[in-house]
This record gives sequence, C-alpha cells and structure tokens, in this order.
Amino acid sequence: MNQDPVIFDVDFALRQFSGNESLLVKMLGKFTEQYSSIEQSLVSDIRLQNFDAVGQQVHTIKGVSGNLGMTALHQASRDFEAHIKSEAPDSVDCTSYVAVLKQTLTAIDQYANASAESNNASANDATGAGNPQGKQELLTALKRNEFITPSKLDQYIRDCALDSAGQTALRSAIDDLDYSAAIALLE
Repeated sequence: MNQDPVIFDVDFALRQFSGNESLLVKMLGKFTEQYSSIEQSLVSDIRLQNFDAVGQQVHTIKGVSGNLGMTALHQASRDFEAHIKSEAPDSVDCTSYVAVLKQTLTAIDQYANASAESNNASANDATGAGNPQGKQELLTALKRNEFITPSKLDQYIRDCALDSAGQTALRSAIDDLDYSAAIALLE
C-alpha cells in the first residue's frame, strides 16, 4: 500500500535543530521567504527552456526540504528533478510540483504561527518575580559562549522576568548566536 508522504515532519525537523524550536521556526521563515514566489521563476525558466536553472532551483529545494523535514516536498523535488532530466523539453510542467510546494509552505506557516502563539502564552504565564541567580547563570553561560539547551533557555528567560518584547529580543539574539547583544539586554 502506497502512503502519501508527510507534508512536514515536526519531530524530525526539531531533531535536526537539537530541539531548538525557535531556531527551527526562524529557518522555516527563511525558507518561506526564499521560496514562496519561486513559481514565477520556474514557469519562466521552463517557458524559456532554461532547464539547468530549473534543475538547480529544484535540487536546492530538495536538499533544504529534506533537512527541514518537509518529506512530501523533498520527494516531489526528487521526482521533478528526475523528470526534468529525462523528459522532452516541451513536456515539462511544474503545476503538481508547485502544488506540493504551496501545501508545504501552508503547513510550515501554520506550525510557525502555532509555535509563536504557544511562546506568547508561555511568556504571559511567566511570573513577574524572576530569579536573579538564573539570570546570573545565563549571563555567565553567554560570556563563556556555552551551548544552552532549549529547555534551559526557557527557564533562564523566565528567570530574567523580562516583558514579552524583551523575551523575544533576548531569544532572538541567542538564536542568532549574537551573545554580546543578549548580554547587553541583560545588563
């Protein structure tokens, strides 16, 4: 029995980022930004019979989608890439490929939005008291350029008793590995 591939394998994608959901969401946003309007480029290159360009774009999407757990898109990219290489130029059509791409973009956008809502709810649940020792531990870890697990980062952020904007800025700086900016936010 042939089963349709999973559109977005969240568990796989999270494992690729060692459980760091905020970094995953950031990468998904970059993927969406990069590929949400690729249909025009594909159609244009096919019309101009520039199959090398089409092949390069599809090959790149195949690699990125495979690493981000976008199973259906990875499989569609693999199939479309093989189709481009084997078919006569006038029989290449990207309609079904683009449909899988759009379905994937919708799924990852829904995931990113749900993740953002969950993070906002967590931020709103945080007590305003904070924990000075936790804040100091975070500062020390940042100054030493230490890896901070996602669960530990969540605890440290709660310990810092920052408002929602401050939490977002701190998390973003740490996810971007901009520890000096993160330290400046805390000091």
